[in-house]
Amino acid sequence: MKYFIKCWKHFADFKGRARRKEYWMFLLFNYIISFVLGMVYYVGLILQLTNSADAEYYSGGSSSMLWTGGGLVFVFFCIMVIYCWMSIIPTLSVIVRRLHDIGRKGTWLWLLMVPILLCCIMFLGISSEMVVITIGILMFIFNTAIMVLFIVLGCIDGQNGENQYGPNPKEIEEADKYGDSINK
Repeated sequence: MKYFIKCWKHFADFKGRARRKEYWMFLLFNYIISFVLGMVYYVGLILQLTNSADAEYYSGGSSSMLWTGGGLVFVFFCIMVIYCWMSIIPTLSVIVRRLHDIGRKGTWLWLLMVPILLCCIMFLGISSEMVVITIGILMFIFNTAIMVLFIVLGCIDGQNGENQYGPNPKEIEEADKYGDSINK
């Protein structure tokens, strides 16, 4: 939990290094929070839509109400969206710091933009089924490759000693831990 909080405290810090533990703990807690918010939202939405009065309301209402719900479900939808937007910068910064830890430039982060660009192209109202299918296949391939790449990069041990991005955070933590045990 301390690494999750640490990433939020340094949410816009794209300099320095992040060890594997910080990277994975942040992503884990971020995923858990997103999953819980999403599950509460979707369960609430399903319960709301199964109510017969709501079903009539949604069948005659706008299609956007079908996805956002109303009342408390809408509140959870807003919380979920706000949390997702708020967590973008801390996630990107911890990824960049993790890349720095293994000696890679933060510009590798731009690889994550390829699927987003493909998604934007697909949803610009393209009417050709073949183009949509092709872009969908490309999105799947790129998403899978990038996901595997970032998992592998997240598993590589950081460079020993200091590199061009700063001192090794693992060595600093171990020195602090050792120094604290002497003072006690």
